[in-house]
Amino acid sequence: MKKDISNSEDVEFLVNQFYDLVVNDELIGPFFNNVANVNWDEHLPHMVQFWETVLLGKATFEGWPMRTHLVLNKKASLKEEHFERWIEYWYKVLDENFEGPVALEAKNRAKIMRDLILFKIEQQKTQNIIQ
Repeated sequence: MKKDISNSEDVEFLVNQFYDLVVNDELIGPFFNNVANVNWDEHLPHMVQFWETVLLGKATFEGWPMRTHLVLNKKASLKEEHFERWIEYWYKVLDENFEGPVALEAKNRAKIMRDLILFKIEQQKTQNIIQ
């Protein structure tokens, strides 16, 4: 039986497993590796903090993820299929390792983020926000 996400170690495991898939993916990996030139030693702990804040209410994250995605979109166009792959991997790691209300919330929050980022990217095209 799988357990629910209940502590920082679970979040760290989730984030690390997820990015292990992302970094090597031919569709979305290049955004992280070539466009954003992610420093993984910095990015992974930051993402753990983000998801701890979202899922565990720890309030350890500081940042503006929407701006990051909008700036990235200016460098290389982010499309719906990129976010679908992101969701696919997120769900895969969740489904293989966790079950329960927090794991379900992790899926719901990811969907909300995907939809909001895609909306803002579309808005960026029409209103020229985030130069």
